[in-house]
Amino acid sequence: MISQVRYPGKIIQKDEGDEGSWVGLDNIKLDDWDKLAVCNLKSHQKPATLFLSDFNFNIPEKAVITQIIIEHDFHKEDNNRLIVVDPPILKLEDLTKESHVGASIYPTNRNIVFNRSELDLTVEDICSPDFSIEIDFPENMSQNEGELYLDFVRIKVIYDYPRYVLSTGETSSNFPNKENPLEKTVGDKFQYFVTFRNSNGLLTDEQEVKLSIPDELEIDNVRFKSHKVNRLDADVVDSFKDKFDKETLIWRPSVRGKSFSTLGLDLKCKAEGTYSISCFNEYTGSSMDFYVKVYPKGHKFTKKESKEFEVKKPEDINEELDEIEKETAIKVDSVFMEFEMPQEKIDNLKEYVIKWIKREIKPKKHFKALDNVSFEIKKGERVGIIGFNGAGKSTLLKVLAGVYTPTKGHAEINGNVAPLLELGAGFDHNYTGRENVFLNGSILGYSRKFLESKYDEILEFSELGEFMEIPIKNYSSGMQAKLGFSVATIVNPEILIIDEVLSVGDVKFQKKSGDKIKSMMDSGTTVLLVSHSTAKIRELCTRAIWLDNGKLVMDGDVDYVCDAYIEAAKKASDDELKDLELV
Repeated sequence: MISQVRYPGKIIQKDEGDEGSWVGLDNIKLDDWDKLAVCNLKSHQKPATLFLSDFNFNIPEKAVITQIIIEHDFHKEDNNRLIVVDPPILKLEDLTKESHVGASIYPTNRNIVFNRSELDLTVEDICSPDFSIEIDFPENMSQNEGELYLDFVRIKVIYDYPRYVLSTGETSSNFPNKENPLEKTVGDKFQYFVTFRNSNGLLTDEQEVKLSIPDELEIDNVRFKSHKVNRLDADVVDSFKDKFDKETLIWRPSVRGKSFSTLGLDLKCKAEGTYSISCFNEYTGSSMDFYVKVYPKGHKFTKKESKEFEVKKPEDINEELDEIEKETAIKVDSVFMEFEMPQEKIDNLKEYVIKWIKREIKPKKHFKALDNVSFEIKKGERVGIIGFNGAGKSTLLKVLAGVYTPTKGHAEINGNVAPLLELGAGFDHNYTGRENVFLNGSILGYSRKFLESKYDEILEFSELGEFMEIPIKNYSSGMQAKLGFSVATIVNPEILIIDEVLSVGDVKFQKKSGDKIKSMMDSGTTVLLVSHSTAKIRELCTRAIWLDNGKLVMDGDVDYVCDAYIEAAKKASDDELKDLELV
């Protein structure tokens, strides 16, 4: 699943005259606890209704919306004479839902979920400037007067693409192509298989596969084989049958929900010549051309000439399709990462015991470093993670590298990972550089035999020479980083996780390490990069994910996300912006 999160670009309040007016509504366009929208309420007065629009979503046309979540937060003034305000009603088009819990003195995140089964909205509707939500608070039921705060409002749209796969056996090493066609004589028959698969069951609509078969190849026999791994009731799925029209050459697979079906054709060669067969579906596009060269009847093939294409069984093709589906490199699903934070500092055991006996120990606070983060990264993608200081970027990378186990949710990694997080983490400063190569390498999962075979490469790349035989407690920080980088990048990984280590050592080594990382990227490695420099993110990545206070704010095209991030930085504090390079 993919998500986009947007704050409203336009906010209007409808004031009937006797309703409380909101002040500072622009402050709810970003999740910033220091800047809030405020409404001063008298007894039995309700706040003005809010209309939020211009969310500027850019969801692809063929996407399917699975959920729309209205994330918001409100609370009331903390004083001796509290107001009483019940949850507001949230309206999305023609749907209305009540928010959770009335206003308390503590900010509390609230998520109202509209599921696909409830929604009657197209992608075009959601991307339209007219797409809006309405927030209607009830009146203050207290006799007291006080302030109601609205902290932020944003919409998260969760969507996915219909994932169909069309296969004609092209993954076979001897698939008949133009240079090496299948060779037959007039009158011979051969088999042509097409497998159509609905990989995620997102759509259940009937699909069409249009075949292109020349007249010189006659359809002699048609057969089907379907496999029901579906998300529909079995009785419903069984009511759909495969259909093939010989006149139009259109196949309507029985595929509904998550399943696949195979069309098998016996084709008879009617005339000599070289012919190609292909098929097309609107979601998958065209298949590879299947070539057959037909010789005159009676032609005798030499052993060298004769080539046969091994016809795969439908179940064999399905195994190949399973491999194709393994294109997701990283999948993060509703990940939460919480840490306990003490509210006081206790320096020694004696003080702890005394406070424990007196029951004066304050309970630890729970801090959410990651809050319900979800995204997918396909193999070969280059994704940058951006966010202000304390947003949760490094925590996310440590979850993906296996350093942390999420408090809730899960992160799935498909492929071997090289985490360039804290270079040299795990070094023993009393060991020599040589000994730390084997220590650090074992932590990264390399065997001693492998490290021995790569030791000379590590030595040469690190440029440490004779220093490898002295304890690293005598190394400078740059020398330690060189050694850590050389060990971590000794192999080309399938997934590269980088946390601000693009500048290692002196200027010469910085160029060398940068070139090494770029060569790994160019080899098709999946890259996840955290950097304080948006210029570096724009240069190396094609997609960006923006985190703020542990939440995923935006996920999309790198320039679009970076521009929105830089605009939001205008409202950020000096601490949040420290060391950031915004370009």
